[in-house]
Amino acid sequence: MEKKFEHMSGAARRLALVLAVASLPVLAGIPSAHADDTGDAGIVLAAPDRYAPVQDTLFAAGDTGYLHRRETSDGSAAPYQWRGYDGTERTVDGFASPLPGQQGYYAAGTDILPVPLGASGVVQLRDPATGESTQLTVPEGQYTVGSFGRTVLTVSFDEAWQVDKVHILRLQDGATTDTPVDRPSGALFHRYPVAAGDGRIAVLRTNKAHTLGVLDLSTGSLTAVSTSPAEYEPTSMQVAVSPTHIAWYQPGMSQARVVRRDDPAGPQTTVPVPSSADGTPVIGLAGDWLLTAHRPAVPTEQNPPLRRGGPLRATPLGGGPAVTLLAAAQSDLAQIPGGGATVVGGAGAGDWAVRRVEAGADGAPTLRTLAQVPARAAAVRGISLAGGHLVTKEEDSAPRPAYQTRKVTLGTTPTAGERAEVTTAPLDPDYGQPTGAGDGSVVHVRHDDTTQRDLLVRAAASGERTEVVMYDRATPPSSGRSLRDASGRYAVFGGGDERSVVDFEAPGGGAVVQQLNTPAAALSGSTLWTTDRTWGQIEARDLVSGKVTPYAIGASCQIRDIQTVGRWVYWDCLGQDVSGDQSTPFGVYDLRTGANIGLPKRGKLGDGFVVNHDTTAGELRLTDFHTGTAAAPRVLTRLSTVPGWKNYDVDKFGGGIGWVDAAGAAHVVPSGVPTQAAAVTGALTVTDGV
Repeated sequence: MEKKFEHMSGAARRLALVLAVASLPVLAGIPSAHADDTGDAGIVLAAPDRYAPVQDTLFAAGDTGYLHRRETSDGSAAPYQWRGYDGTERTVDGFASPLPGQQGYYAAGTDILPVPLGASGVVQLRDPATGESTQLTVPEGQYTVGSFGRTVLTVSFDEAWQVDKVHILRLQDGATTDTPVDRPSGALFHRYPVAAGDGRIAVLRTNKAHTLGVLDLSTGSLTAVSTSPAEYEPTSMQVAVSPTHIAWYQPGMSQARVVRRDDPAGPQTTVPVPSSADGTPVIGLAGDWLLTAHRPAVPTEQNPPLRRGGPLRATPLGGGPAVTLLAAAQSDLAQIPGGGATVVGGAGAGDWAVRRVEAGADGAPTLRTLAQVPARAAAVRGISLAGGHLVTKEEDSAPRPAYQTRKVTLGTTPTAGERAEVTTAPLDPDYGQPTGAGDGSVVHVRHDDTTQRDLLVRAAASGERTEVVMYDRATPPSSGRSLRDASGRYAVFGGGDERSVVDFEAPGGGAVVQQLNTPAAALSGSTLWTTDRTWGQIEARDLVSGKVTPYAIGASCQIRDIQTVGRWVYWDCLGQDVSGDQSTPFGVYDLRTGANIGLPKRGKLGDGFVVNHDTTAGELRLTDFHTGTAAAPRVLTRLSTVPGWKNYDVDKFGGGIGWVDAAGAAHVVPSGVPTQAAAVTGALTVTDGV
């Protein structure tokens, strides 16, 4: 059956809309119905696929199945498993490849697996499909280097510790038989001589001689074959065996050599090996075609693109251009003794599968899927929700850590736009937590290791990227959580009692336009809300005109944190001991009425509500205060604490709340609280509250 490619990603297939209890945001002054009445819905966006496909390593293939190990989700050691071509799967306990303390070539080309019984010198030859096994004892002074079915190959050494013989071991009437094979004239066997085989023959490497040996396992006869490489390196020499051909290739050469299996010492055919920037070529055979995959090179760049290998190609042995069978494939090609090979690959993580490559009825190579290798969810390590733009910091959903954004619309029929990368993100967990500015841009902090400076970065929806050096002094690479707020073209940055205001669209380029000695600063459009350190005093500074408007909110403390959304200003005295009161005052000031509203818990301000993450209970809770009095908190969801990154956010430019659950899925729901009427302030739409 010829492979049919599907272009839909795994993430797209998993996209789901989930109804949630909420209410339709309406203009201020109009009573709001609750979700039970309106049917308003939230939205759930499953975690995207991890960019790198799941590694599923092939070790051997027989006529009834193949031996493999699939990467685990928690990084633990994966078990060896035998999967039959009929879909059955068994764990192979005790198997190790190669055998403990040895190197070699084991279990290839057959359905029998060697399982060593400790250091006893006994090898259990196990049929994974039936569970039946026999035991073979390796003679003293011999060392295992390969196995093919119920045949075990060993080597013995001379006085100079050079391999003087290869031994073919079999069981006969319960005893081990030994057929010794002398080394070819003028050559030495390599210490680990077995390069390939299929149960009827084994191809042996020699040491420091341009020769391979084709060993008939039934008779013990050895046929020497000249390899003719420009520079011979036996350890890297690759060999593939099919029912009709033997092929070999040494990395660095531009072509492989092929001989007929029934005449190994006869004429040799050269076949071009397609070049690729994806790593070292690896060869295989399927019918009259040479297969080539690529083993990725060791990365030399920081945070390199994640990949599993280059394309899988097939080149006709009789001459002609190569054809591409798979866009990407792992390098572990496992030959099937009856013909063809197994390989793992596909178009990407959502199309990864174990596949059988074989010659079709017309002789051309075809692909048949044996088992899907499901993609794993990417690691989502930060979230921002601003102006209906959902941004997630994702470590491994793209070749490099990146911010991904999509526009979400809530209401009775919630929708999510196409997911798109905004810009790359720092990998360091102390840096890069995204903050949306409400206009589609994303602001974050990165650390420049060369200059030892923190940089504030704005990636606009247009793709334009602006960086501003915050301080003309070295900063430790641990201050990446100092981004306080962003709104349109402005951002607030700082730690302790130091705050800086950045204008990313200042004349001449982004720049710090104000520096303040205050711990409290927040943005609403082009208005900076801060305090002059007078107890109970806050002020609004127009960043365009410079006008300052003071507000006395009556708090008996020095305000150290401010958040603002429209008519609401959240204030907090943060840890001050005020007249022996350890609880420390905090609340919300209504700019329209001048009233202070008490809250049961600190939290993140929204339009007429506060969201609090109760880390002890593991709950995300919303407190509605839009009437002037705080209602009892209601639970939005169960949400565990995740150290080091932001897993929830409130859209201060709208009524939404977003969070990332333990599975990496992003949730966005309406608050259920009536929003204020919208007005345009500067270049940004904000809620009108004053």
